[in-house]
Amino acid sequence: MELNYSKNQIILYGKVCKLDTLINKLSSLSGEQVYHFLIDRTTQLPRRINCMALISVLNNRIKFLHSNSMPKDAFIKLQYYASYSEQQLFMLFQKICTEEDFVSYRKNLFSLIIDNYQQLNLNDGELMYLKNLNKQPIGSFPDYFNYITGACLEQPNTFDGQDIDVLKSNLQYSASNQDVFDLALKYGVPLPTRLKREEYLEFIFDYLKRKGNYSEVVASDLNAMNITQISTYARRTGIPMQPNMSKTELITYLFYFLGLCEIPTTSMDEIKSSPKYEPLEFRVDLQAIDSFGKGEPKRVIYYAGDHEDTSIMADVIKEASLRLEEKEEETLENGSQAPVEEAIEEPIQASPVEKTEETLEEEKEEKLEEVAPWKFIGKKQQDQKALEDDILAMKAEEELMAEDIINETLAQIPTKEVVEAEEPTIEIDTNKVGQNPEYGTGKIEALANSKSHVVALSISIGLALVAMGVILLFMLVL
Repeated sequence: MELNYSKNQIILYGKVCKLDTLINKLSSLSGEQVYHFLIDRTTQLPRRINCMALISVLNNRIKFLHSNSMPKDAFIKLQYYASYSEQQLFMLFQKICTEEDFVSYRKNLFSLIIDNYQQLNLNDGELMYLKNLNKQPIGSFPDYFNYITGACLEQPNTFDGQDIDVLKSNLQYSASNQDVFDLALKYGVPLPTRLKREEYLEFIFDYLKRKGNYSEVVASDLNAMNITQISTYARRTGIPMQPNMSKTELITYLFYFLGLCEIPTTSMDEIKSSPKYEPLEFRVDLQAIDSFGKGEPKRVIYYAGDHEDTSIMADVIKEASLRLEEKEEETLENGSQAPVEEAIEEPIQASPVEKTEETLEEEKEEKLEEVAPWKFIGKKQQDQKALEDDILAMKAEEELMAEDIINETLAQIPTKEVVEAEEPTIEIDTNKVGQNPEYGTGKIEALANSKSHVVALSISIGLALVAMGVILLFMLVL
């Protein structure tokens, strides 16, 4: 096999073929066909090659992202693009790439395979075999990707196609909790949200052994503790793990688990590459991004040589603005509510008061924020983060103090069993209560039958008769 890039030629069994024609033919094979070819080879494909094929397409898409292309949180994570693993590249590809990009990805994948034919020990017969295969339906990008990644292996000191140290350092900033769970699920790692006591102790023992601080005495003490006491011990000794795991602790536990496993690797150590397959170096202008993804689209990605693409970027911005206008017109035609900005009533003017220098400065900042809100996004985020950090630190300190008090109290309480004395019970006869002349219905009956009751009733009747007589006499006189 011989390659001549300048003439776009590849020689197979002494026959000259067009290199781009061969690549087009191989890229039209289905993922299943490619999988069965790769999985049976002695030298298996490094996962990094699949990552490089994805990167080669993503680079061009990233260049022309604008402020409305993705949420602001996604742009923040995109700043760590150079450290993305295969799973993260796959998720980004699904977000921003098109069907045309899927075609380019397949072509670039086979370009890389042919470029590295010597390292892969790829021979003429294997390429001729692929060239003569009948076409099958390619299917969707996720299906094709799953076949390719299923046939790949790691290189030494890599995981998911990325250097382990690089991935471990940046995964906290480039991924969400769910991304970490998805990465673990991809490789069948049982990543829990909360550690059981046995799992927790196993991690702590392994950590102490690696640090050279393990002893039978420490192990015995920890085995006698409950999970709350073990958590307190971990905090005090700087062990980076708690039962209810944060994102940082999820990542720590993931790589701890991977350290217990033997990860299969390919025999191919080096990969022949070119700038096309390396991650694009760029800067994200986060201040130009609306937190709610609304407003006029703006340029946010800046990279070396971006002035050459200024006209293309202008067309992208113009097209995005037209789409935004069409969407707003369609919303108004469908009778939807007008934009919030138009519906907000002007605030009632308060009576004038004497303004201090501090008040004037605040008003100046408010007016500037209305005109250029992006200048204040970083400041607000810093203030909010500082407040959240203070609250978390206070809560952690309170929890630690509470745990100490509980543990000290529990240690002082004797373990003697206390038998509670039974209080004597008094039986009450409800029938006797009803017959008692001093309570309840008994008292009413006694009052009704008493002599004083009869006398009072006679006097009342006599007074009533006298009153009636007086009234009749008065009427006769008139």
